[in-house]
Amino acid sequence: MNSSRLSRRAVEIVAENRIREAMEHERFEDLPGFGKPIADIDEPYDPDWWVKKWIRREGMSRTLAERFGKDFWSRR
Repeated sequence: MNSSRLSRRAVEIVAENRIREAMEHERFEDLPGFGKPIADIDEPYDPDWWVKKWIRREGMSRTLAERFGKDFWSRR
């Protein structure tokens, strides 16, 4: 092992220290969504969550329904 490489634990410590320091300086408080609940956090896991969000965001739901002639969201 290369002696110049940091151990995994050393990397964790550095990361934790940087996060703690940022929190102390309130650097996370101006992020979008700060203080708001996480959307869909209580929903059951869906492996296709990312594609469904992408389809909604891009407004493709109607196009898919017209093309496939059925409710796209009910597919499993």
